Amino acid sequence: MSASREGSARGQALFALASVAFVVIALTWLDRAGPRAPASLAAGEAPSGAWICPHGGGADLSVALLLANPGEAAATVRLTQLGAEATAPPARYDVPGGTTLRVNVAPGARGDATAVEFFGGWIGAGWVSFTDAGAAAEPCAAEASQRWSLADGSTELGEESYVVVANPFAGPAVMDVVLYSADRPPVRHSEWTDLVVPAGQSVALHLNERLKGEPVVATTLEVSVGRVAAASLVVSDRTTVRSALGWTEPAAEAWFPTMKGSGQNELVLVSTASASIRFGATSLSEDQPRPAGGLTEQEHGPTAARAYAVPEEAGPTAVRLFTLEGALVSGALRVLGPRTDVGSTGGSVSASEAWVLFPASARIPADPGALLVNDGDVAVVASVELLPEEGGTPPPSVSITVPPHATAAVPPDLWATAPGSALVVRADGPIVALSAATSPGSRDAEAFALSMGVPLPLLP
Repeated sequence: MSASREGSARGQALFALASVAFVVIALTWLDRAGPRAPASLAAGEAPSGAWICPHGGGADLSVALLLANPGEAAATVRLTQLGAEATAPPARYDVPGGTTLRVNVAPGARGDATAVEFFGGWIGAGWVSFTDAGAAAEPCAAEASQRWSLADGSTELGEESYVVVANPFAGPAVMDVVLYSADRPPVRHSEWTDLVVPAGQSVALHLNERLKGEPVVATTLEVSVGRVAAASLVVSDRTTVRSALGWTEPAAEAWFPTMKGSGQNELVLVSTASASIRFGATSLSEDQPRPAGGLTEQEHGPTAARAYAVPEEAGPTAVRLFTLEGALVSGALRVLGPRTDVGSTGGSVSASEAWVLFPASARIPADPGALLVNDGDVAVVASVELLPEEGGTPPPSVSITVPPHATAAVPPDLWATAPGSALVVRADGPIVALSAATSPGSRDAEAFALSMGVPLPLLP
């Protein structure tokens, strides 16, 4: 019997090692492949790939991963938890076709993250992190990169800001970290120069340790060895929370949709250029486009990060950012919710004809919503389908017409039937899509979060 147990133990150990090796190989492929736009798949081809979810964690923060399978066949997912310790063996899940799977994780530290590897069918991945009184939601990163820019940080009294950096690969990542604010010179610290993130680990950079009392602290990561994924995480008064996935490259235009907030919004921009730049912003809504916050030819100083008020109606709106003379910036949108919780989104620098939208709340009951943005010159017709959790029955899909240079909300009854489900949006023209949600918290609090969609590959 002893020999039998030893053989079984050896077999389990070999299986665990094989599982880890499988994930490392998949993530190494992602690392070497670099940024890539979703491509159409050949008939009969079973896609595989990976997502990196730098959601953070802590004793005061719970995290739910959301996995959406818009295909007809089941797909397999492996989740690997990343933190300051060595990577543990992955957990395996099957996601039936046409469904959404929620997986609760228990990240114990601010710097925790999750690597998602899928095969046998395409899977989209996002997360919701939440406290007793607040929530944050974003899609996972579809790529690792050697460059990240994270605009939304704040180190004012009562706010603790972090940048969560995940390295799921087999080798260490080495990077330089630079902080930007409104009026101070860029901050470089010796401990964050040639900073090493070990293989298969994730860390949190606590911005308050380097720059205090600033309403805006933006961060750039320049990775000289390896690749990483990064997101901002802001915890306010230990009760509310927000996060935004970073940008891998600065851009000359972007779209920041929002809904269900109070209308008090701030466009946060960071420019690393050595000279001033100029930019403008347009408000897109169900009415005619107009300048957002009076921003037409606004000057933004060199090597600076600032917030600009862009008050909007509480309905479905979007801020279109554009720069003059091709200047490059990175950004995020802060949105005050119905009460004290603030939502944040990194927006999108491109449009797509197909999107997957994840819930922006992990609580039930919740009041979910979604909006579509069409910044083209002709109307776009979109079909919206719900992917229920396993065992659920999807309601009929709905069709929405989005006028040119305008927004449209998804009918609330569609998502209200199953607020824990993802949505699939397919349109006959390029659009941008975002989800939002409010949900009750403790002591009369109301959690609020925004979550950008992820482009859906063109499946056969």
